[in-house]
Amino acid sequence: MVTNFNWGPSGDLKKVLRDLSFRYRLQKKIAHELKVGRKEAHLTQVQVADALNICQSAVSKYEAGKVSPDLTLLLSFCYLYGWTFEEFLLRLNIRTKGRF
Repeated sequence: MVTNFNWGPSGDLKKVLRDLSFRYRLQKKIAHELKVGRKEAHLTQVQVADALNICQSAVSKYEAGKVSPDLTLLLSFCYLYGWTFEEFLLRLNIRTKGRF
């Protein structure tokens, strides 16, 4: 059985698409900063994986933007790279004016 999905007014769809676009860009920015941070710390993906007790393929996926780490893991990355969480957020250069 096929059920029709009602998106509601077209404004709702635009809002959903804008939100998805923001999330995608944020995920890519996080990935980029994790890779830059690792290189600035002169670490390999294997060394980062060992330090954080995760597999190297997970580090690779985080840095490629295929998967986003959870908050606890983000804090661990920050600690490993010598950043405060606030410094990490500033590195992302997120503009939220008008979004909240």
